[in-house]
Amino acid sequence: MTAHTAVSSHGTPIPTPRVTLDLNGQTSPGPLPSLKRALANLENGEVLLLISDYPGIEGDLFLWAKQTNNQVLFIDRSAKKGFGFYILKGDPWPVGKLLDVTGARCPTPVIETGKELMRMQKGESVMLISDCEVSPMEVNTWLKNTGHKLLGMTEDARGVFRFYIQK
Repeated sequence: MTAHTAVSSHGTPIPTPRVTLDLNGQTSPGPLPSLKRALANLENGEVLLLISDYPGIEGDLFLWAKQTNNQVLFIDRSAKKGFGFYILKGDPWPVGKLLDVTGARCPTPVIETGKELMRMQKGESVMLISDCEVSPMEVNTWLKNTGHKLLGMTEDARGVFRFYIQK
């Protein structure tokens, strides 16, 4: 992920999409099968921009993303027709273990990550999912104190963070 054109609510850059898929005029379920076909041609970590004017697409996309390990990174609501949804395919960094602490307040994310990393071997990685708004600051401070490595972080359009941490 290199070029960036947009920034999330926490200042995280949104990567430039490799593919733009204009699905204005399509109704449900049309956008999702088209999206699935387009994503099949992308590598994990690449971004697709989906443009759609279907009123229910936002909810559909978030549900689909959660079920398919993709992320809706950013929603551009400034277009004259339809919204632009920046969708990240898969995980841009390797993941050995998933730790989802969504709903837990800080410092729970770093406490649970520390417990998980204690059970892992050096070089293995964990993906921490957290919606605690201060988790980026908490995780960065914790990493400085523990010596673990942050491979990368993403934030979706709803403020859910994914931290890719290597022991």
